[in-house]
Amino acid sequence: MSHSLEFEFLGDDSDGQFVPVGGPLAQLRNLLARQEVDSAVRLYEETGSSARNGLVQEAVAASFDLKKSIALMFKKARDFAAAGEVYAACKLDAEAAPCFEQANDFVRAADAWKRLGEIIKAAAAYERAGRIDDAVALYGQAGSKEQMAEALARGGKYEAAAGLYRDLGNLHAEVETLRTAVATNPGAIAPTMRLAELMTNHGHAPRAVELLMACVRSSEAARNDGTLLEYLARLLESTDNAAAAVKVRARIPAAPAKGPQPIPVLRAALPMPTATPGGDAYGFLKALPMFADLALEDMRSLFRVCVQHGFGVGQNLIEPGQAGRGLFVIVDGQVEVFSGIGPDSRLLNTLGVGGYVGEISLLLDGPTSARVTARTPVKALFISREAFKQYVFSTPTAAMRIYRLFSSNLAERVRTLSAGR
Repeated sequence: MSHSLEFEFLGDDSDGQFVPVGGPLAQLRNLLARQEVDSAVRLYEETGSSARNGLVQEAVAASFDLKKSIALMFKKARDFAAAGEVYAACKLDAEAAPCFEQANDFVRAADAWKRLGEIIKAAAAYERAGRIDDAVALYGQAGSKEQMAEALARGGKYEAAAGLYRDLGNLHAEVETLRTAVATNPGAIAPTMRLAELMTNHGHAPRAVELLMACVRSSEAARNDGTLLEYLARLLESTDNAAAAVKVRARIPAAPAKGPQPIPVLRAALPMPTATPGGDAYGFLKALPMFADLALEDMRSLFRVCVQHGFGVGQNLIEPGQAGRGLFVIVDGQVEVFSGIGPDSRLLNTLGVGGYVGEISLLLDGPTSARVTARTPVKALFISREAFKQYVFSTPTAAMRIYRLFSSNLAERVRTLSAGR
């Protein structure tokens, strides 16, 4: 049985033309009723989407099967907004949510994910829509403090984010967030005090003094904050500047009735963690070719999602044949890269400080082909595949730059390999 469209001939015999009977909406309705979705897609694309609104309205009262056919036609024609609307009308939220994301309608995508119980995906979509409070609430509901902290930081709520990073024990993320908080508001007392405390505890008391002095110069509140001034005085004494400490104490106002706030305790300097801004870890990450075009805020946001891992001699960072975990940047020690496992494995490369492995697994899903083993004790910054996916989803400008550079670098590798044959 033929399912071709019906046409009528208009005009005279020498200069006439065939036109479809009933117009695009009727023709699309007939095609979809017969489940000829691909033919409907072609007609929809050819008619400039003139029947779009009519089809969306008809889908409300249509049968479930016809609704699905209409939605599928919209999806195949890349009209994701219309597809999402019809899928939502079918209560097929698993299909509607990705369509709304493709259409950049992140609020409706979030609502669909939320109805499905996909709390993390809903939170990410709300964050992309700029509804940070909704995103943070859902991340908290899901128990994902790391993503909650990142959402707060990306939303400019740096002090709250720093507090969460502190609870998580993520020192370098806390430091980065505090630095941004102070740069944004130089007279902010709480983040300045905490950052000065961390600097002091890790052997940078002179820098902590400079930070506190800058805060005092920037803020009337800081100039009259007895806790901050007392801490500054103690730091000046610890750096052999007793005369300046006396002058600072002379400016401390009488304590209010509620009493002064606790003053950070001066203690012996701790070893500087490798992954703090005082080390070179941030510079190593910034030097990676695929991140070369990231703006400062995007780069610091990426650094915050890193975690530090340690490996003993002989431990594998990456094993062949397993799903790629993510990117490792070596900040201390050396690793060896082998072509496989067992006696037939071949040493391909030895990487030291600043080297990196696993970057392809950030963007491409699939098993790894090499084994990477710690030759010495190793410390590495690690960005998991999942954390990176969340990062690029939440920072589309950074994502575009990363994918462009990654594609360029990958193409260069292919050209190099082809030339060597």
